[in-house]
Amino acid sequence: MSMRLRSTTLLGGAVLATAACWDNPSSPSELGFAEVQGVLQADCAACHSSLGAHLNLLNTFQTTMDSAALVTSGFIDPADPYRSLLIRKARAVIPHGGGAIGSFDSKDEWRVAEWIRRQPNRFAYRLNAGRIAASQAPAIDGDPGDPVWATAGPITVPINGGWADATEVTMRAAHDGVYVYFVLQWVDDEVSERRQPWIKQLDGSWATAAAKPRPHDGYTWGANWTAEGSDYMYEDKVAVMWNTYGASTVAGFDNGGCAVTCHDPAMNNRPGKSYFYSDENRAAKKYTNAPSEIADIWHWKMVRMNQHFKLDDQWVGHWEPYTGDPHNGGRGSDAGTGGYAANPATNGSPTYRHPSSLTAPPFFILESEKQLVTAAELAALPVGTMLPNMVTSGPTGARADVDARGQHDGSKWTLEIRRKLATGDPKDVQFDDLAREYVFGVAVFDNAQIEHSYSSTPLKLVFQR
Repeated sequence: MSMRLRSTTLLGGAVLATAACWDNPSSPSELGFAEVQGVLQADCAACHSSLGAHLNLLNTFQTTMDSAALVTSGFIDPADPYRSLLIRKARAVIPHGGGAIGSFDSKDEWRVAEWIRRQPNRFAYRLNAGRIAASQAPAIDGDPGDPVWATAGPITVPINGGWADATEVTMRAAHDGVYVYFVLQWVDDEVSERRQPWIKQLDGSWATAAAKPRPHDGYTWGANWTAEGSDYMYEDKVAVMWNTYGASTVAGFDNGGCAVTCHDPAMNNRPGKSYFYSDENRAAKKYTNAPSEIADIWHWKMVRMNQHFKLDDQWVGHWEPYTGDPHNGGRGSDAGTGGYAANPATNGSPTYRHPSSLTAPPFFILESEKQLVTAAELAALPVGTMLPNMVTSGPTGARADVDARGQHDGSKWTLEIRRKLATGDPKDVQFDDLAREYVFGVAVFDNAQIEHSYSSTPLKLVFQR
């Protein structure tokens, strides 16, 4: 008998290495991909026997993949084998369409982990923020041509599980001792800007569009929806979520990433993606597991924020189903205002218009420029005409702490971000200890209200002092 490691899932998705006793059939030095391939074939082939059967999924794998392909795909992490997606998905520590694989026992887990440990570490998810002079700071304009970005070392992070065209996000970072700067890039074949506009109906009335066709209760969203269809009307977004440390540390975040804030009643409150519109207390939600825990969210909303060179500084805290606001769950916003609101109805029709154009695009109206639209103007428009449904002025107060600007070049987005290292807001991550590693996650919303593609493994920001 010999002692080997297995992982036990704890609250919030954290993984703890514990001892398990069983007869070890082979030593680590004898383990090769052939044995691991046998484990994958036995445990995973029912769903992953060939890539061709899963072209509608992102970051899928074949049981015949070699080690280099698995490392490159992001499914294994040689620096921390038990954090590898290959293991965490099989255990359903993070969302997995097939749920926990019962046949993936402690022997299989140990075999896979020991093999992973000996693979080349091509994916080190550590984003280095190099020190620059204030005079070298990039302009926050969505243009990646600033000299600082040519020398900043990038990381490329796999994302999956949502509607995004992109399967990865490339990130760079820098700081000047006062501000931290980021540039993010990801593939997207088109700009999604039709955020629930007003649309003239066949009978001449007006109605605001839904974000998407409403799914039935219990349906689970995934990558197999066509979010670019004509009846999907939302905006492109990005979210970066941070652990906050100190008294508000989110337990399990540093090991499990932002998935520890994702809870789905249909998955026994593990991470999941179920819709439940008839009772939002039963739908998948973001919240932390204890009243003291707070995660910081930087939420870029293209239609509502980009014209103001800002993103929405928000947070996720504790919530329990059937208490408080079931729509938002644990999501909240920093002090201040968001600076956006719906274009209100007057007698069932939109109230405001652009000063220079009656119809969309753009799909927002600046608060400082809004003008009343007349009944005669509306009556003269043909069926199907769209008017903007967002009136914007930009966020204020602590909600405006983060500067951001995105630009689309026809095939991809570039988003630049700037924030002070320390804001003093207890709901923000404070970059006040440059010796610390700050753990975060990133998600891309491609014409999606909630259906984001996300980084399944924790990412770390490291400062150069």
